[in-house]
Amino acid sequence: MRVKTRIEQLTQEGRFIGGRAPFGYRAEKTGRMNKKNQDVRDLVIDPEDAEIVKLIFQKYVYEGYGALRLCRYFREQGIRRKDGGEVTVGMINRAVKNSIYIGVIHRGDSKSELLPDLKIIDEELFFRALEIAGERKVQKREAPLTTRGRSLLVGNVYCGCCGARLMLATSGHKYQKKDGTVSTSTCSSYKCFNRTFAPGKCDGQTSFSVEKLDNLVEQIIRIQLSQIQKAPPQTLLAKQRRREVDLAKMKAKRLHDDYEQKQRAYQDLRAETLKVIQGNSRFSADLLNSLMDETAAQLKELESQIQAAELEVRETVSCAEQVQKEYTQLMNWAELYNNCSLEAKKMVVAQFVKAVRAKRGYELDIEFNVSFEEFQALYLEPEEKGRKRKRAGEILALAECAG
Repeated sequence: MRVKTRIEQLTQEGRFIGGRAPFGYRAEKTGRMNKKNQDVRDLVIDPEDAEIVKLIFQKYVYEGYGALRLCRYFREQGIRRKDGGEVTVGMINRAVKNSIYIGVIHRGDSKSELLPDLKIIDEELFFRALEIAGERKVQKREAPLTTRGRSLLVGNVYCGCCGARLMLATSGHKYQKKDGTVSTSTCSSYKCFNRTFAPGKCDGQTSFSVEKLDNLVEQIIRIQLSQIQKAPPQTLLAKQRRREVDLAKMKAKRLHDDYEQKQRAYQDLRAETLKVIQGNSRFSADLLNSLMDETAAQLKELESQIQAAELEVRETVSCAEQVQKEYTQLMNWAELYNNCSLEAKKMVVAQFVKAVRAKRGYELDIEFNVSFEEFQALYLEPEEKGRKRKRAGEILALAECAG
């Protein structure tokens, strides 16, 4: 039986196929043994972590908490996993989409029947959380909603408290100058929809000055783009290709080495057959047959893994052209941004910045379409701690000046 087919069958039967147990569960020995004479484990609910799972869904659905806010809440309340680790953003984002919590094991196209013993969350709460997660997903936008107006951020700025999109609002008032002429003063701001029209849904800041918020975001973008310019595109691409291809090849080589080792072990077991017949072997016939069957199954599994690894190597090598395009675009942005018009900056920001989340006191959480932590780790020299502190101080000073 093919490994994939067997995995699908085990999933449909509601069996645990190995690996790390989902958060809120643990893998427990059942007393049963498989064909390889190994302990079979089943998933059971871990009561302590299950309480955290329930809290995640309740806060997510009924109180509008997002993953970042939930992490901060757990940290402030001193709530940790049973093993002492923190509840992470990734764990929360995976949890609200994992049907295991309503008692259904799902893997690929296969899923089990409802397993009441694994149910932690009721179906209505789970599907509401799934719906909210879909609504909150920010689609990558290649162009701003509009390039009109004097605001830098259009359609990609959100309230960091409730997650609602911030609206652009303009207000004005007339005043009389000393010479008797009447002048009009206008002021633009980003306003939280929920805070303005449904206060009970948000307890964050009502409005943010367009000038102040745009200035902070632009300074951060300039810092990131200046980092890009520290390395020439040829170096970026060479390091990218070398690291990714080398990792894929190392994985494939390791699997080949494991396969060769298993082959040698299988040949040694076959050579032992004659000794068993002659009565000179330390193995019994039944034990030798069992070991040979187990090794043959492992060889088949390694063959499947090797095919997947070799495909990964080919795909990694073939993506070089796409990498060239992406990083050429990054270099173009870095070179053009300082001297382009506001309309052009909006176009760059719409592609460069996935989302800006503004919290009370102008605390910003900027999500880039390009991961700069990964970018800097792979392609740029690590930034000194002193320089990081200096840069953070510069941004805070800008906020104070803008205020």
